[in-house]
Amino acid sequence: MESGKPEEGRFKVIIAGGSVAGLSLALALERAGIDYELFEKGQFAPQLGASIGFYPHSLRIMDQLGVWQDIEKQVVPLRTRHHYDENGYCFESSNSLVEITEILRRPTIFMERSKFLGILHSNIRDKSKLHADNGIVEYEETANGVVVTSQDGNSHQAHILVGADGIHSRVRQSIAEKLGTTDSQLGKQLVEGFTSEYNCVFGVSRNDPSNPFLPDSMVHNVYYHTYSAIAAAGVHGLVFWFLFVKAPTQTRTPNCPRFTDDDAQALIDKYGDAQLSPGYTVRDLWDARVKATMAPLEEGVLKKWSHGRVVLMGDAVHKATINAGFGGNLAYEGIAYFTNALVPLLKEHPMPSTEQLTKVFGEYYNRHNPRAHMICDFSARITRYEAQDTWVYKFARYIIPWVTDTIKINGFVNISNGGPWLEYLPLPDIDADHCRRKPEESKVADKRVLLPSLGVAAAVVGALVIGWHKHGTRLVN
Repeated sequence: MESGKPEEGRFKVIIAGGSVAGLSLALALERAGIDYELFEKGQFAPQLGASIGFYPHSLRIMDQLGVWQDIEKQVVPLRTRHHYDENGYCFESSNSLVEITEILRRPTIFMERSKFLGILHSNIRDKSKLHADNGIVEYEETANGVVVTSQDGNSHQAHILVGADGIHSRVRQSIAEKLGTTDSQLGKQLVEGFTSEYNCVFGVSRNDPSNPFLPDSMVHNVYYHTYSAIAAAGVHGLVFWFLFVKAPTQTRTPNCPRFTDDDAQALIDKYGDAQLSPGYTVRDLWDARVKATMAPLEEGVLKKWSHGRVVLMGDAVHKATINAGFGGNLAYEGIAYFTNALVPLLKEHPMPSTEQLTKVFGEYYNRHNPRAHMICDFSARITRYEAQDTWVYKFARYIIPWVTDTIKINGFVNISNGGPWLEYLPLPDIDADHCRRKPEESKVADKRVLLPSLGVAAAVVGALVIGWHKHGTRLVN
């Protein structure tokens, strides 16, 4: 059975995946007046043991989309961070998040992932475009578009397909199968392009106001050998926490492990006595949990982001370890780069050719790929630094507290200022001072920001890492 044909003369997008990237893209397309349908294999806003953090440049886009006010009511902006060693000694305390907020005029936030997805879903005006429990199974290209088959067996037509269906993307798998007939190596890279070297138990726990684990707006980091932990009080009455443990061996997709509740319990049994700060342990958080789960930390950036009239986005194409909290932000950057290229094309050519769309996909890749590499590499270094993975990182822990907050703040501000926004929607007045470059200057500006930001980031967590300059040069080329 065939349904969901595009309206005559109107360009249409099909989105696979209804999590952060998919729902946010749906909002961005709706605000741009572009027709779409979204297919999600499960429920929207599932109640998983997950949280999500965002930095100022992503909040700028959320403000443009009209969802920031709803999010702001849910969160307590983060302000202070304490770093502890394995003996409970606080070797670094910083209020740099306060200064970053003052400079960028937007905070750093942490919240329940399900609440965030619920806000996105509630702000989509036409809910008939959203289809739960009905993911995309396969697709075929036609002369002027794509035909996708969903879980219910129905076919749906559109002009392009966006695979925003996560690390286990079915759309990416379909691209790999099609590419594999002509380029086996490229097809293989799409399937095996992510590795996993760390596992994580992440949870949401009650934070009793009368006897809290940590006060609102506070973040605790603790550093052990081959494992680490983070707790953040970004919502009143809750604490979001993570236990990161280096795995015995590195794995590669599609063979990265899947974990059960028993696996999570086993990890807590082994590492639960680890303190996050003097006064409470990982086990204390586990016992006070509202929800928790365990997952591998896949990481990597794929070489191929599109094929014909199909393009990948979010975790389907780049995956960062979560210690530094950039994953959701990276998804928002990709949405901005993609729609900033697509919207002008549709204004000039309402029914673009495959060649014109290929150019849009190429512009999206060229703009987003350098930052994706930078952020994924930076996140990987943060993960290994916090777990004191090598002697270099152990030595760095004694040096980095001496790096001034000014250097760290400037590095972060450069990274944030280098992020895109939605050029087809009004820019909030609060962001005007940080967004003065013209759209046509964006490519040059991004390169100017990336190079110094990469150097400052290295100063924060890896200036001491051997071979940094070599790797940094590779990333931005």
